[in-house]
Amino acid sequence: MRLFSRENIVKVFKTVVPFLLFVLGPLVANAAALSISPSSGNFEVGNRVVVKVIATSNTPFNAVSGLLSFPSAVFSVESVSKAGSILDFWVTQPTVSKTANTIRFEGVALGGFPGSSGAVVTINLRAINPGTGNFSFQSGQILANDGEGTDITGNLIGATFSVQQATVKPKTPEPKPEVIPEEIQPEPTLRAPEIALGAKYGAQAIVGTSEYPGAQALLTFVATDGTKIFILGEADLEGEFTLLVPSSLRRGTYNVTAVLVKADKTNSETSNMIIVKIGNILDDVGWEISLLILLLILLILYLLLRIHFHLGQDLDKNIKHEIHDAENVVHKSFDILREDIIDYDNQKLPLAEHKRMTGIKKDISEAEKIIDKKIKNIGF
Repeated sequence: MRLFSRENIVKVFKTVVPFLLFVLGPLVANAAALSISPSSGNFEVGNRVVVKVIATSNTPFNAVSGLLSFPSAVFSVESVSKAGSILDFWVTQPTVSKTANTIRFEGVALGGFPGSSGAVVTINLRAINPGTGNFSFQSGQILANDGEGTDITGNLIGATFSVQQATVKPKTPEPKPEVIPEEIQPEPTLRAPEIALGAKYGAQAIVGTSEYPGAQALLTFVATDGTKIFILGEADLEGEFTLLVPSSLRRGTYNVTAVLVKADKTNSETSNMIIVKIGNILDDVGWEISLLILLLILLILYLLLRIHFHLGQDLDKNIKHEIHDAENVVHKSFDILREDIIDYDNQKLPLAEHKRMTGIKKDISEAEKIIDKKIKNIGF
């Protein structure tokens, strides 16, 4: 029987496809989006237009940032409001640049946001000239509430509005817009924490001391290209905190600072800055991709075993001994993978992530059984 017969190819696909779906599925399912609501509309010169920046995700998140460009030739920005926002602490207050025609915002939800969708900021516009105006995100980011600052950003969806010359209408008083009280974020008044690079569970961690037991600790990791990752933790009864350096960080150098935020939103000055270097090439990809790479290596090994066995059916016992050794390598590889997952699961993980790790360990064992069975029952 031919080695690459249709039947054998089908067998291989039945092995590979579940692995790919299992590993890549969460990457697609967890994608979040930033959008403008409404996404389109027709207005006249002089109209007041209210739009919202909406964050949408099917997984919990705790940080949102964005840089939105607006068409200054068609619309003017009268104000940007935080009222009704799902974010309750602003790393960078929403600001409007009339020279760059951009709106910047950057904040966190201290308790996390459970998912679905919610407004980040509300933008009050005025139509000033006829034309078509496009609102688009120059950049945007939504970070998962997973203790890792995982970037789950998917689509950045803008909006397009058309403005026509105003028609002649009887003058009527323009209705006053509804004013929603906006919570004022206190200026920093607390003493800044002190941070240093330490270790936890054998991994790099940010160790901090403060005078504020139970306060939220907000770490900001800034890459050389300006990309930011936010990590939230909590100070213990002594005001100390130890937070792992996120494994989601890519290779590079990061400037790290910390801010303490109490329950009443009073907050501290920014801590001293420390530098953290991430040097492993595998840090450029997520653990899911690393797992996929390992599974593909195991699959290639499995195919090589099939070829060796097929070509060596009539050869001496040395070939079969090599196959037996290769089988042991497969088991040892799975043992190493299983140990890595267990080490990761032993960390203080969110409940959802812990359940995910439990499922992964189960699937790894099932994958090992499948490959082991196929090695033992090779036939053409």
